Amino acid sequence: MFTEKTYASFYRYEIFSWNTALFEMETTGMAPNTNRITLRLPKDTLEALKKEADKKDLPISSIAVRTLVKSVSYEKHLKSMPTLIIPQALFTEIIDNMDQTTFEKVAKIGPTIVKRLCTLSHWKYDIDSVIENYFTTLGKYYGWFQFHHRSDHGKYRLVFETRTSKKWTKFLSIYIRSILESMKIHIDEQSVEDDLIIFEFVKR
Repeated sequence: MFTEKTYASFYRYEIFSWNTALFEMETTGMAPNTNRITLRLPKDTLEALKKEADKKDLPISSIAVRTLVKSVSYEKHLKSMPTLIIPQALFTEIIDNMDQTTFEKVAKIGPTIVKRLCTLSHWKYDIDSVIENYFTTLGKYYGWFQFHHRSDHGKYRLVFETRTSKKWTKFLSIYIRSILESMKIHIDEQSVEDDLIIFEFVKR
């Protein structure tokens, strides 16, 4: 059975401030709620952290925190279900060689997957919870897409940027739309262009 997988994709979106704000939250914004501890790390792990810190011009502590947050998020939100990691090239071949009927059938499995995650992880199946626990996690750690969203007085704008293939973008548009519609959301505007998917709706 076709299940969730990890794929590589990275930044490109017109509102850089969203990325910057998210980055600052991960590295410095957590400071008021942190505690100081001492850890003993294997030498090779410490060296790997140092290299990553030098490459990104960040303190080792920031890199360590981001790595731990990523790991905890993975364990908490997605590893509650069997999850496979496969090379992007292999996945692209699978998607590109599906016939249209199979393509649409697989793309519409989204609600089944997310509802099961909700049950296993004990979070509500509603738009705010799905944004926080599913779309954001996939966007930050799994490479399915780069995810941004805005909500203001019940008005939502969800933006998914992909960098894999046009067919993957089409697949995601069906996958995400099926999740939204399963929550009785009426989509007012949908745009799918090359590597960008946008949904706009009002929470009723």
